[in-house]
Amino acid sequence: MALSKRTMMRAVSFAVLGSLGFIFVGCSNSPSKPKPALRIVVQDYKKGLSAVRSANPDVKLTMSSDSTQANPTVLVVDYPTPTVAAGGRDVFFRSKNKNWSKGQAISFQIKPDHKERLSVSLFDRNGVAYTHWVDLQGGVWQPVRIAFDEMKPNPYFQPADAKTGGPINVSNVKGIAFAPQDPLPGRLVVGEFVVTD
Repeated sequence: MALSKRTMMRAVSFAVLGSLGFIFVGCSNSPSKPKPALRIVVQDYKKGLSAVRSANPDVKLTMSSDSTQANPTVLVVDYPTPTVAAGGRDVFFRSKNKNWSKGQAISFQIKPDHKERLSVSLFDRNGVAYTHWVDLQGGVWQPVRIAFDEMKPNPYFQPADAKTGGPINVSNVKGIAFAPQDPLPGRLVVGEFVVTD
């Protein structure tokens, strides 16, 4: 039996609507692209030692290369036994990017030649000195991630003009300092520092 024109049009309409429904459902259920991981470079040593220093000439700083790292340029720190002067083994570097407010943590890779504790410090926008200590294994590369909310005001030192009492403010961090805390001389090989989620 022949179908009427009206019946045929209705069948076509249902088919078209069904196809559109399939397309929309398919689109709504299709996986969205993952959001790229945040990565703000703080220091990658591409300008060599021009942005890195130590107040103690007995702390030897050199650049090297390690193909196991995503960025093969690494900083090598050869440090002496502890000095009488406070901060006598500190290493400082300037931040390439000072505004870290979009991130949650500072991350880097490090390889000490023996087991030790490392301090990592910064001054936030309010001039408050924040420090965190991490325990490191010896002889292997290892990742370090320090969440900003884990960093606490340094209990041993604060500048006279530090605006204490508020939360850490990482919208203008000019640099980072790190130092070994063990009683022995040694070597640190340090990869790039980045701010991450």
